Amino acid sequence: MQRDDGNTEREPDIVLVVLQRARAANPALTEAQAQQVEADIRAEFGGLRVRIPKRKKHPSAEERKAIFNEAMSSATDAEITERHGIHRATLYRMIKRGNG
Repeated sequence: MQRDDGNTEREPDIVLVVLQRARAANPALTEAQAQQVEADIRAEFGGLRVRIPKRKKHPSAEERKAIFNEAMSSATDAEITERHGIHRATLYRMIKRGNG
């Protein structure tokens, strides 16, 4: 990872981060168990670049209904998608399904 000042910073080892958080949340997880989990994960995914997607909250029934109603009004697709933070394809899918 390149920083603004030109220095190089190592990316965090996500396996170790997850195991540290798991041990903090569950002190019953022994060091031996943590090492076994780490070994299993590294054996399966070692050397791969893994993407961890962010989870986006799905719109509630009320939000879906509001989006649908706006789509049936004179609002443009761009206005609706920007206002609700959704993709155009999501808007079209909601319209196709109906009002929630």
